[in-house]
Amino acid sequence: MARLKVPRRRWETRCVEGWDTWKPDELRKLQNERLRRFINEVVYPYHPHSRRAFDENGIDPGSIMSAEDLQRLPFTYKEDIAPSPEDPYNPRGFLLRPGFESSGSSKPPGWMLPESISADSHFSGASEQELHEEFQPVLTMFTTGRTAEPTPFFFSLYDLERMREAGRRLASVVASRASSDYDKNATSVNHFPGTQHLAYWVAVMGAEGTASTIINTGVGPAMGKERMLNIIERARPALFMGLPGYTYDLFKMSAAEGRDFSSIEVVAMGGDRVTTTDREKITELLEEMGAVDPVVTGAYGATELKYAWADCGDEESKGYHTNPDMEIIEVVNPDTGDVLPEGETGELVVTNLDARGSVVLRYRTGDILVGGYTSEPCPFCGRTMPRISSTIERRELGKEFVLAKVKGNLVDLNAFSSVLDNNVDVLEWLVEIRKKNDEPAGIDEVWIYVCPTSIGEVTGLEARIETSLSEAVEFRPDRVIITSFEDVSERQAAAGRGPGRVVDMRPR
Repeated sequence: MARLKVPRRRWETRCVEGWDTWKPDELRKLQNERLRRFINEVVYPYHPHSRRAFDENGIDPGSIMSAEDLQRLPFTYKEDIAPSPEDPYNPRGFLLRPGFESSGSSKPPGWMLPESISADSHFSGASEQELHEEFQPVLTMFTTGRTAEPTPFFFSLYDLERMREAGRRLASVVASRASSDYDKNATSVNHFPGTQHLAYWVAVMGAEGTASTIINTGVGPAMGKERMLNIIERARPALFMGLPGYTYDLFKMSAAEGRDFSSIEVVAMGGDRVTTTDREKITELLEEMGAVDPVVTGAYGATELKYAWADCGDEESKGYHTNPDMEIIEVVNPDTGDVLPEGETGELVVTNLDARGSVVLRYRTGDILVGGYTSEPCPFCGRTMPRISSTIERRELGKEFVLAKVKGNLVDLNAFSSVLDNNVDVLEWLVEIRKKNDEPAGIDEVWIYVCPTSIGEVTGLEARIETSLSEAVEFRPDRVIITSFEDVSERQAAAGRGPGRVVDMRPR
């Protein structure tokens, strides 16, 4: 009778101590060593897409000796990973598969690992069970982009172990300003939506990594808001985690009902941009509910990164603290692709280090770091890992829409994001730029779909948005449409955009 065995090749055995106190020379040595082994012993032998990239560009994997050598490799874009009508199995080309056959097709013969590995492999001598536990995908998440088809990204048990460690570090970073007995009240609320959201899993694995109690609420529909608020109030959590818009909405409702959230010391938000206004408003609401000097922080994550980075929670963000033993980051000129030095604004590029499942090298996230990154120790918490700027813009807007003619005006369309993201009565939004009556030669029109917060001030909201935008972009939108969250979400999905986006629907 077949029996499952407990995993043995756990990533924790390879975790480096002193993760928050590395010196620059030690860090470079560690990264280079891990990169060399990863490229030569894992990526080149077992990663179909990267193997083709090395071979087609005439790059010897043995020549990749340092993080700087990565610049010889081509970038990876979201469209490289996405499925297409011609090749719906394309995402599996980014999946580590020991023994894959380079047949020119990314469709594998099956999901099971091969029975044998070459004798000179790093994994020679490992049993089939051990290989299965390390490489077999056990969790699939989906990313969105410009294609209609969702793009799967695969996680193995090994990846979940890495996520647990990354979550443990994130918990440590966000608690930098918490009280000395914070650990004694080791209860947290995970208000991130659904199991297909990376932030949900980071929260769950982080709780496991810190051996703390976690309450998973979702965003309300599963248990109902009244029941959810009762549970939160009675559980007396020290940490609350959720999306910025939903967190504000929930806390505003709770404050209006006179709830007691005085136990909450730290709020960690992710999954969307965390603005200064978000921090200030949520702090005010928590204090109204009895919290004393609460800490409101942000986190940055991406499915392709496989975990999240955290802000240490100072009054003014000092940036997201990275995990340099798990990834290599670059900041590049978004137009030329040239690598930029510290402190310069550019696009974040990520390379997985020692990951399993789906793996990306030099992945262009599309996120513009305003101020880039720094390797200087954090002036607040003193940790020495590199930090990226927490002021992040999407390249989709930054590249394609920064200067666009609308109604005869040369407009920076990032202004829409600035105005609408910072309106505390707006939960979600979508801007459509179109031609009147869909006539190619017609005049420009700007329609804005807005979902208000559940107890936000709806009266006069259209007029307030019109006034704010007229000051920012020097014209008034043609229509401001107050609608439901479902309607905005459906329009965002149909346009291939995430929350808070501008869609230019005019003929090119």
